[in-house]
Amino acid sequence: MPADSSAGQMAPEFASDEDLLDRLSSRPHEVVYLVGSAVTAPSRAGEPGVPRVDGVIELIRGEYQRASELQRFETALTKEPDNRYQAAFRHLLRTRDQDVANAVIRRAVLAARRPSPRFPAPPAVIHDHEVCRALEDDVEGWHLPPAADALGQVLARAPAPTRPLVLTSNFDPLVAISVRRAGGRAYVTALHGDGSLAGVDGQGCLVVHFHGDWFRTDTLHTPAQLGQDRPKLSASLAQLISARTLVVLGYSGWDDVFTRSLIATVRGGLAPLKIAWAFYPEDEAAIVRGSSRLLEALRPGIELGRVVLYKGIDAHTFLPRLAERLAEPTASESGAQHAGASGARPGESGARPGESGAQHAGESGARPGESGAHLAGESGARPGQSGSFFAGESGQRPIVPPSEPEASSSHTAGSLAAVLGTHAEAACAPGTTPPSSSSGTGPQGHGASVMSSGTGTAGHVASGMPQGPNPFQKAGMLGLAARSYVARAADAALAEALEGGASVVVVRGDFSIGKSSLLLRADRAWLSGAGAAVCLLDLQMMRVDDVNLFFDEFFAEVGRAYGQTFKTWREVQTAAAQRPLLLTLDEFGGLTPEVAQRFVPALYRVVSQLAGSLRLVVTTRDPIAEVLASFELSNPNLGDWLEVELRPFTEAELGQLLALLPPRARAVAEAERATIRERTKMLPKPAQCLCFNLWKDEAAGAGDADLAARVRKKESYR
Repeated sequence: MPADSSAGQMAPEFASDEDLLDRLSSRPHEVVYLVGSAVTAPSRAGEPGVPRVDGVIELIRGEYQRASELQRFETALTKEPDNRYQAAFRHLLRTRDQDVANAVIRRAVLAARRPSPRFPAPPAVIHDHEVCRALEDDVEGWHLPPAADALGQVLARAPAPTRPLVLTSNFDPLVAISVRRAGGRAYVTALHGDGSLAGVDGQGCLVVHFHGDWFRTDTLHTPAQLGQDRPKLSASLAQLISARTLVVLGYSGWDDVFTRSLIATVRGGLAPLKIAWAFYPEDEAAIVRGSSRLLEALRPGIELGRVVLYKGIDAHTFLPRLAERLAEPTASESGAQHAGASGARPGESGARPGESGAQHAGESGARPGESGAHLAGESGARPGQSGSFFAGESGQRPIVPPSEPEASSSHTAGSLAAVLGTHAEAACAPGTTPPSSSSGTGPQGHGASVMSSGTGTAGHVASGMPQGPNPFQKAGMLGLAARSYVARAADAALAEALEGGASVVVVRGDFSIGKSSLLLRADRAWLSGAGAAVCLLDLQMMRVDDVNLFFDEFFAEVGRAYGQTFKTWREVQTAAAQRPLLLTLDEFGGLTPEVAQRFVPALYRVVSQLAGSLRLVVTTRDPIAEVLASFELSNPNLGDWLEVELRPFTEAELGQLLALLPPRARAVAEAERATIRERTKMLPKPAQCLCFNLWKDEAAGAGDADLAARVRKKESYR
């Protein structure tokens, strides 16, 4: 608001983007994000994404085919030039109905889709909610603008006890999708009427859509809808935001339930709020002109220092910077990271070198740092990660390899069978064993794994230019035919565990360390002469929100491994007793307590009773004791879970990956090894991304100076 000397009021002060960066990186897990629509909208012309205001209005315009109807629609827009979005929806509701408004939003959301193996060409119009749900589950089939991608990384790294929270006026699912793609877990509640959030509980990040959801509820658009009295929701929102710092990004502060609740709490002094409100414009006068009513409403909090205003916050550049800042090691971590880079084993404290995996998780194809308008955000968190050791866990026998194996992210775009195609189908078919791979990635041959292909390093030297397809991969697990899979010590440790008779093995490691890629190769460690059935399951893609649906899916998939239809544990026992079963469960920590409390004890009991005929391999981020404690499982009979820990690359393993580069890129990479070590923190995924980009650059004819510049750019590691 402008200075008013007669009233004794001064113009508000605005802090900078650097101030906000310092604030959010100091206590990153004590934050609630309130995000609007701009983060899911295209950050630049021609980019996919949920349309902005003009794009949505164009979709509404498409509902009118007659000239007279179009004329009336244009007249309605003309009457409210400063509020065209709400005017368009008000007219749509008067001349059509709420179902049509919901359909418009679904079409808008689908503009953020991109082709994927599961949905090469998603429908333009959807009326079936199950199709919408399937599209949401296909996390790799969505385009994430830079701000959304980065915020998902930030929140996916949050420890489970902090229970990350995002409040959003958005209808689209990109908030939760970004978190899941970054390796975290998100669950959603959508409200289009009054209701309390007190009873909402789940694992991971809670995403609250307080204006409705793209298919679960009606969507709210007009002042009459947004202004309805919702006392229960208002009270629970006030309680949620009073416990943490509220960071407002890309949200205009329009007259809705959230803004009303916020202002009432600020003015009434009802709670010790801490609010960081970010504005996109750099020009303070422009902010005051455009948001005078909001600033006046927040004035009591501003004067008390409870509300701090920030200017010049472009979320599409700011949030990637925040993700990078949070991925940087602290002073206390730097020693452990140096040890990891040199191949030394971290201390027994359990600290993991290079705790920056989430920085590069969730490749969306969008490049962070590309500017856009405001922001609306994403959320996520790792499920099931808190609590102390449960009774009986003291007998745990960890295998901690001196170095490790792998090279890519640990989450997939869908079920393993859908992503891996023929191999996964063969692995789950009766009477088959998985085909061998030219990559030599099994536990018997990690020494030659990256050099065994005829199109590898030797081929590059002979031709002088990159030959064949790019062997590196920027996102997703590395399939069995991936030449850039680098076998590490955990491959041997897993083989040793299974060959030694272990019935239950936990593959543990941080984000993007390569758990899923190693899990895919678990069959190589056991199938010699066993003729076993293999069932590969990604729990993140299963219905862990519903116990009965989860069991239906689980039994169906295990039955498929035998070419049968299973519905009970007894059928699993009978089949495995006749023909051994290797069962792998990716993202084991993603189970909800409700499902885990029924599933895990029963599974463990069946594994124990079959005495080696059923081998179970699961992946987790945290020690299994913490995961089980987060499920509220304290049964001492669940005591013996053998752990294989994945750690960052050793120097030798990084060298194996770089050896796959074409000649000039390889020479540059070796000369810049110190930079690569610092940028990657010796993690597989950023190293894969760099190599992917170097291969592409040399194939395009880039010179040595350009290749060296590529190595030095932070963007090259995403």
